[in-house]
Amino acid sequence: MVSTLTSSHPTYLIHTSISLCVAEVSTAVKIEKRRRIVYILYFQGNAASLPPRLPFLSSVPRNVKKSRSAHLGLAQYVFVCCSYRGYWTSRGRPSEKGIMMDAEATMQWVKKDLESRPDSDGCEIILWGQSIGAGVATGLAAKDGIFSDELRLHKLILETPFLGIKAMLETLYPQKWLPYRHLHPFLRNHLDSWKALGKLHERTERSGLKAPQILILQAGKDELVPASHGELLEKRCLDLGLEVRREVVQSALHNEVLVRGGGSTIIAEAI
Repeated sequence: MVSTLTSSHPTYLIHTSISLCVAEVSTAVKIEKRRRIVYILYFQGNAASLPPRLPFLSSVPRNVKKSRSAHLGLAQYVFVCCSYRGYWTSRGRPSEKGIMMDAEATMQWVKKDLESRPDSDGCEIILWGQSIGAGVATGLAAKDGIFSDELRLHKLILETPFLGIKAMLETLYPQKWLPYRHLHPFLRNHLDSWKALGKLHERTERSGLKAPQILILQAGKDELVPASHGELLEKRCLDLGLEVRREVVQSALHNEVLVRGGGSTIIAEAI
C-alpha cells in the first residue's frame, strides 16, 4: 500500500508531500480482536528510491512471519517505508533538516494509524535505517516529544551505519593536502550518529523511558564505510550504558546486507 502524507515546517508553514510504502504481516493463526502492534519504520540509504529496494526489503516481513508464527503472543507487524522528499514520488528537495521533518511526519502517521486500531494490545516502535538512513533513525530516536509509553521506542536497527558525514569525509579523502576533509565546519548535513546516540541516552534519562535495544549490522566487504565506524558506534553505546549487539554479514558489500549471508534473517530475528 502506498500512502501520501504532508511533511510540514511548524514555523514557516511549508508543506511537502511525501510517500510511504506500507505493508502488514500478522503472526495470528486465527482472527483475534486484541493483538500487539509493532511498527517498523524503514529509512533508506542514498542510492535509488524505494521501488528498486522492495524485492529485497520484502524478504524481512516474510522471515518475520515465518519465525514469529511459531511463537506465543500474537502481533501485527506494520512496515512503514519512508520515501524522503526528492525521492520516488515525494516532492521537494532532500536535505538533512527536511528529511528529519519527513521522519517526524512518518511518526505522526504512525500515531494516527494506531488511533484507528482501538483494540490493539499495546504498541512498539522499531526504527531501521540503512547507511544515511541509520543517521536519520538515530536522529529521530534522540528527539524529545516523539516517543512515549503509548508509542514506545523498542529497538533501533542500524544497517551499515557510519559515524557521521564529517568522519566519512575523512574516510573518502584521507590525504591531508586535499581540501574536502577540512570543509566540515561548512556542512549543511551532518547525520551524526555518534552525537545522536548521546542525545538518545540523555533523552531517556530525562523522560524515564526505557532506552531501545540497538542492533548494529555491518557489511564485511563494505566498500564505502570502514569497519571501524560500526565498532566505534558499538563502543559508544557501551560507554553510554545502552544495550547493543553488533553483527557482521561477512560476504556483503555496502548495499548487499539483505541479500547476502543471512542479513535478512538477522534483521527479522531482531524485529
